[in-house]
Amino acid sequence: MIAKKERSWSIPNEDIASVAAAAERPVNLSGSLADIEVLRQVIRSLIASDGAVFPSNQSYQVAHPGFVTNDWTGGDIGKQCAALLLEYGDGTKAMSSLIERLCSPQPNPLWALQSVFSGQPTPPDFSIAAPVKVPWAEAESCRQLAHNLGRLLHRCVTLGATGVDSLSGLRVLASACEFVSTLIYAQVPSLMGRSQSLAPLLVAVSDEAPTVREVSARVSVPAVHGAMDTWIAEMLQAEVAERLGGAVSDRRAVEKFLLRTLPYSRGAKIARSARSEQMIANAPAMLSQLESGRQNEDLALPAALVLLDLLRTTMSQSYDGWFDHHARRCGFLAPRRGRSAKRLCVEAPLVTTLVLAGLDDDETQVEYGLWLERLSSRFGIHVGPNDVTRTMVPRASEADLESNHDALSLLLARVGLARAYSDNTVEVLSPLPVRTEYDGS
Repeated sequence: MIAKKERSWSIPNEDIASVAAAAERPVNLSGSLADIEVLRQVIRSLIASDGAVFPSNQSYQVAHPGFVTNDWTGGDIGKQCAALLLEYGDGTKAMSSLIERLCSPQPNPLWALQSVFSGQPTPPDFSIAAPVKVPWAEAESCRQLAHNLGRLLHRCVTLGATGVDSLSGLRVLASACEFVSTLIYAQVPSLMGRSQSLAPLLVAVSDEAPTVREVSARVSVPAVHGAMDTWIAEMLQAEVAERLGGAVSDRRAVEKFLLRTLPYSRGAKIARSARSEQMIANAPAMLSQLESGRQNEDLALPAALVLLDLLRTTMSQSYDGWFDHHARRCGFLAPRRGRSAKRLCVEAPLVTTLVLAGLDDDETQVEYGLWLERLSSRFGIHVGPNDVTRTMVPRASEADLESNHDALSLLLARVGLARAYSDNTVEVLSPLPVRTEYDGS
């Protein structure tokens, strides 16, 4: 649609129409040659204007509600966040307000160009589906986390519906969805495990706090992935025990079960599938390495560990790689490039979302210390010295924790989301517009 030359000056419209009709999601390009040429010009302009607004070209940020499509995000991020917003965040009314706002012409080039394809929308054209259940949120230990994440998304939707720049609000919402999904990955396995408590996530903000970076890289990040491995292994162990029943102590029965296991092949490449088949063939040897050698012992756990290793090998993208990708995109994991140890952090794209995470509804400002306490109690995020960070092993120095604490307040102040006073107190400011009532007098 956008190419200007391919051997000849332009690709024939007939070729474009045939390709569009044969696409996985077919597109009907009916109309005159002039109409199709207009479409091509609009698409070129859409890409150009999108690249002018956002650093990544061809991201097609949704500025027009008619451009909302099905959820194609990895791990169904959109579906899960929508369920949390509607079921646990009481977000139906806020979502209706956002739709109403987006249906009115917006002062950005993307809205005008996208309206060429979708026309002038009206709020009645859209409906909000009934909320669906989130399986992990049904557990008693996870219910409060689901509520906190839902309310965070509610505040982000409200920002898009009431902020001066709706496109900026949508960008915050997109970042928040990735942040929420990374928090689910980091905290649900811990809440569902034996501790039934939030995992401590120490984030590094200051470059002058090397011990904070070290603890985050050596403790927080590995613990997140380790908890996920343990949780999956426990579920696999229960599955093996249920399927084999009394034969779970029979070595031959367990080997036979493993040899019949089909590899995880969704999106797997040929080379990865070949490795998985080799691993299945070596399953008995792997089982021998994991079992203790005693007779009549339950082999469900060793079998589960073999299956976990097989799962990690055959997935097209490992779940820890999924976490790293999305945590980097939303500014929650560093570094973005290089071989340095991965550590949790707070970068500019995450600042607004993080501020909203520590606020209560309709709150315009909150004391910095109280805001930090809410981050730790709601999501397990820690920045400065407290009872949790002082008991981590290895432990960051007190001076580095204080430096990290101060660095975050300075970052918030630089982007206009905090105010410092002469008595060394700091207030975190809400990015949501202040609501005022006008009585008409």
